[in-house]
Amino acid sequence: MKRLLALGISIGVLAGALTWVGFSLPGAATAPVLVVWAGFAAWAVFYAAGGGTGGLGKTVASTLSGVVWGWLIVQAATAAMSGNALVLGIAVAVGAFGMCVQAAWKPLAFIPGAFVGAACFFGVGATNAAVLAAVVSLVVGALLAFASEKGADLVEPLLGRKPTARPAAPTASRHA
Repeated sequence: MKRLLALGISIGVLAGALTWVGFSLPGAATAPVLVVWAGFAAWAVFYAAGGGTGGLGKTVASTLSGVVWGWLIVQAATAAMSGNALVLGIAVAVGAFGMCVQAAWKPLAFIPGAFVGAACFFGVGATNAAVLAAVVSLVVGALLAFASEKGADLVEPLLGRKPTARPAAPTASRHA
């Protein structure tokens, strides 16, 4: 339970900071560079990938590859026939296949991260401008997730300390 409390404190503080900063930046309502929900998605990928430096590497590599796949899907569908749902479906099928088979290469072996990265690209807007917002948001989210784990490592020992016993107050002697 101490670990969960430590994670809750660390993640809560950093998630609140991410939200505050993300919604305070210029253009947050119309053209955000830091998309809070995409940062949270990367945060989830980090913990799903096992955390630590290994999870950070898997998160950044896999989610950014997903952004690339998402961009390629949109480019292929647009070039083939703009607005055609069948062409878009075929492009998505090819992209999904690619996100799976790239997992043969160890740095891109976390398939869920690739799908989350593509989903974030699509969710942010699936435009060339969305690439930057998705990349920034996913990297910031992954770094904050890593920081939240390290923060929990610092907080957890503090939660287990027992209060130090204070010496008893001197009492008046009855023999005085």
